[in-house]
Amino acid sequence: MANKFKKLMREQVQESLNNFLILAQKPVPIKGWIRTIRDALGMSSYVLADRLGCARANVTLMEQRERQGTISLETLEQVARALDCKLVYCLVPIESLDRILEKQARLIAKKRVRAINHSMKLEQQGLNQKQLQQQEEDLVQELLQGDPKNLWSNDEV
Repeated sequence: MANKFKKLMREQVQESLNNFLILAQKPVPIKGWIRTIRDALGMSSYVLADRLGCARANVTLMEQRERQGTISLETLEQVARALDCKLVYCLVPIESLDRILEKQARLIAKKRVRAINHSMKLEQQGLNQKQLQQQEEDLVQELLQGDPKNLWSNDEV
């Protein structure tokens, strides 16, 4: 029952993330979002600095840090409020969450089946390619039915 709940939760998270997929494919503006929004509003760096309660040089520094990827989320949140915007923060998986779990389960299954087959070969009982693939697929399905936490153990990878 717990695994069904986790799967349902994962599906709900995936559905929420689907709303961000289009945005994740869009490139960040060359000048960064702060400068782009500020320019689109026709707001000078002096005005933004005044709204932030800081010096104009700090606005320039914030814009540079955003382009370099070193600005903090806290600072971005403050700038967003000063620009009458809302900061939206999200991690968007490159593939679906289910696909990521399947890939991880497949890595574990390959490792386990390879080790077992190696031992069996030493005893002249090795599996043929079709049997190996079937064993791997069966193990993948078994792993996916279990607790996803078990897929990320350092012993397994």
